[in-house]
This record gives sequence, structure tokens and C-alpha cells, in this order.
Amino acid sequence: MLQDFIKEVEYLIRARYSILYIFTAEEERALDVFQGISTNLNKRIITWTVTKGLVLNGEELDPKSTDFRIALEQAEDLAKEPTLFIWCDLHPYLRDANSIRRFREFAQKIRTGYPSNAIVISPTIEIPIELQKEITILDLPLPDLEEVKQIILSFTDAYKGHPGIKIDQSPAVIEALARAAVGLSQSEVENCLAKALVKNRGISEDDVSTILEEKKQIVRKSGILEYISTESQSLDQIGGLENLKRWLIKRKSSYLVEAREFGIQWPKGVMLVGVPGCGKSLCAKSVAAAWQMPLLRLDLGRVFAGIVGSSEANMRSALMMCEAVSPSIVWIDEIEKALSGIGHSASDGGIATRIFGTLLTWMQEKKSPVFVFATANKIEQLPAELLRKGRFDEIFFVDLPTAEERTEIFKIHLERLKRNVNNYDLNQLVEMSGEAEWGDGIRLTGAEIEYSIHEGLIEAFSQRTASENISRDLTTDDILLAMKRTVPLAKSRHDEIERIRSWANEFAIRASQASTVTVKGTREAAVGRSIDF
Repeated sequence: MLQDFIKEVEYLIRARYSILYIFTAEEERALDVFQGISTNLNKRIITWTVTKGLVLNGEELDPKSTDFRIALEQAEDLAKEPTLFIWCDLHPYLRDANSIRRFREFAQKIRTGYPSNAIVISPTIEIPIELQKEITILDLPLPDLEEVKQIILSFTDAYKGHPGIKIDQSPAVIEALARAAVGLSQSEVENCLAKALVKNRGISEDDVSTILEEKKQIVRKSGILEYISTESQSLDQIGGLENLKRWLIKRKSSYLVEAREFGIQWPKGVMLVGVPGCGKSLCAKSVAAAWQMPLLRLDLGRVFAGIVGSSEANMRSALMMCEAVSPSIVWIDEIEKALSGIGHSASDGGIATRIFGTLLTWMQEKKSPVFVFATANKIEQLPAELLRKGRFDEIFFVDLPTAEERTEIFKIHLERLKRNVNNYDLNQLVEMSGEAEWGDGIRLTGAEIEYSIHEGLIEAFSQRTASENISRDLTTDDILLAMKRTVPLAKSRHDEIERIRSWANEFAIRASQASTVTVKGTREAAVGRSIDF
């Protein structure tokens, strides 16, 4: 990825693009990269910061050049020789008309004759409208696996042979550490290694867990992505949804090298639309565990920030992180909440529309193996552009659980509580939780079943405590009583669920198999188009 970035930058410099805007928080690494580029292109580097002004070969050219306007005047003269001018943290100085005009004139002189280029390095993107035609934005990619290996080797080389320090530089250890650290910046990788060095008096494969824990903290600090633990999850913990599970299991092999050689492309992603509480979020965690990939939850609501330009920068940073830790799974929960107002309001200055456009473009054109797992409850709030083919590989509809699925759900939760399922009347529990009890089209969700078992457990324990009967355990009657007190979501939102079902029959694949069980004359069918996976 870095080599592709360097080639692109060199092409743009040779083509006399006047201003390149490098979006990155890794200023030192960016400067190192441009040092190599300047050598390849036989151009000197002059940097500018507000504290040192213009600097050439480590020497400050003029103390007065800390003033941006004075620095521009001097740069115009210096630009007559082949030079890469690197401006660090320039965005606060491009907010008044005079500075904007001077920088624009500087860019025009570069484009029309000066053998130089202007490079802006900044952790945020704030571009005055007057300069938008002059600037080309590029993202400095985070270190890829090979670059991370070199960072680790360089860091550990400095401590080899120190008394009391044990450094393991075997290929297997370097590979394991590098894979754990992919997605971090160079400084973050070095910080993780330094922490491991101080904590363990050495670097070994045992430090993989230290790096992963630090990585989770760094991801969380972004406030947009959250590293979700999936250690205790598996597809077996999902009751039903057999069509969806078979589809996901088949796609796991798509990430093998042999699959790429066979001509198979990485899966783009999947969207689950359906009734709340029916296991959509659980599916995201379970597939990440089954595929043994990191699960990153993208909170689109947190992307939007108060400062103009920050929202777009937040989105770009989040997507860069997702690609950097690939292969990975990006989970966007209840995506309709963040995108429902697209195109209906100009009150945000078009920020929401631009964020949405960035997301759609990335989903369509991403080059890294990032699987997007989106969930939605209200399809009428989703923009039509999101649902067209090419964004997701498939759209599944998750309906209320059928009789077979409810049987599985009861078994899963009872076994999780270390209860013998043979001690419970599953047929009665399934009947009470379905249409035979509540009416046509009304069944308890998986979440409501779990809640009923939990409430039954509390009831059983309270009676056990009151009667001091230590043999009193959770019974079928306890769960039935809890279910009778439940007001099913399918009853309170019946019309809304029927609308989703009607939509799913035409536009989605059902996640469940069709039911083969009839309870008291009521056939509980899975809704949606049927496809044999």
C-alpha cells in the first residue's frame, strides 16, 4: 500500500500538481516518506512549521519565517530551484482572505513554471473553497504487514544484547507480532513494543496479547470504531437462520489464497433486515468468531462532529483503519438511524450526504478484504442507493423465529444456564411462545424468549429463598408464567412488521428455512424469497 502511495505522489509531482494535501496524523513518518521521494526526484525538501519557520537540511532559514505570510514570500523565491515545500499543520493559517490569496498565487506559479511543489501534511482536512481546485487530497496509508515487520525489527535491533533484556526475532515471532499490530501507526506500534519491553523485560510471542489489548484501546480512542470481543461467540449460539448460516459458512473459504487463484473475489458484505430482537447483532459477533477475524463496530452517529471538515476526516480515518486491519469485519448496527435523513435536509450543509457518498464509494471500490455486516430494522428509512446490487452481496430478511427456531433458542439458553433441557417441556414452551397463543403472525422474538427464561430464573430463585427449599430449581411453569406477562413486540408493532414482510417477499432472501411444524393448526412459515444455499 505504501509503495502505491509513493508511486502516485511521484506521478502527481512530475505532472506539476501544485498542492498535495496529505491526510495523516503520522507527521514524522510522512516526512520520512517524502525524504525518499525527494531523493528519487532530485528535489530538495524545505519544511515549514509555526515554531521553526522554513527549515532546509535541519537549519532554520530565517526566524521571521514563522510568520506564514513572510514564509510564503520567501518560498516564492526559493521555489525557483527544484523543491518540495512541506507545510505542517497549515489549516489554521488558511482562514483569512489574505493568506488564502497568497497561497493560491503560490500554487499558480508552481503550476505555470516553478519546478517545485507544495505538500501539506495535516491530521484534519480543512480546505477553503478558493483552494479546492488547486489541491489534491491523498491519504497516507497506515503501515501494512511488511512495513510493520520492519518497524518491529528496527525497534528490537536497538535493544538486542542489552543486559537483562531478551529479544526473540525469530520469523514466527515477528510475523505474529506484526499481524497483531497491523492497523496501528508507526508511533503506536513502537509504543506497544516499549510497553511490552518495560513490562516483560523483553519481546516475545507472549507480547501479542499485550499488543492486541493496546490496539483495542487505540481503536476505542477514535470514538468512531469499537473493537468488539468475540471470544465466547460461535454460529452454534444462533438459533435457526439456517439459510444465512450456510451462506456465511460458504463465504469463509473465499479468503483463502487458493480461492483468489481460482478467480473468487472477496465478499463485499451482507445486510440483515428484520424484526428487532431476532439475532441480527448476534450474527455479526458469531460470524467474526467463526471466520476468526477482528470485528470493528462503526458508529456512524459519532462520525458527525461540530467542526467543519471533521466529519469527513473522521469517516476517512475510520475506513482507513478498517482496511488496515483487514481481513476484518465492519459491523454497522441499525444503519438506517444514521442515514435516514440523507437528501431530505440541507441544515447540515450537505455533510450527511458527503459522508454517505464516501461510505458508498468505499463499499463499492474497496481493495482490501473488509466484509461489511450491516443491520437494519426499518427499511423505509434506508436510502435506495444503499440497497442496490454491488453494495452488498446479499440482503437477508430475519423474521420472527419459527417453531423449530424457538426450540433451538430455548435449548441454547437453558444449556447456557447449565440446565438439562430434558427436564423441560419444550413443546409447551414453543406453543406458548408462538401464534397458537398470541394469534396469527405474532410470535416471541429470541430476545423475548431469553428475557422470559431470565425472569423465570428470578422467580424460581425468589421462591427457593423464601421457602428455604434448596432443591427448588427453574421449571417450565416459571418460564410459562414469565411469557404470559410479556407483551410481544410483534403485537405492539404488528403493522410495521407486516410491511417489512411484504417488502422482504420481493427484495430479500429469507434467513430462515420454511417451517415444517404446525402448532395447533397454525403454520408458522419463514417469510422471504426462498433460495437453496
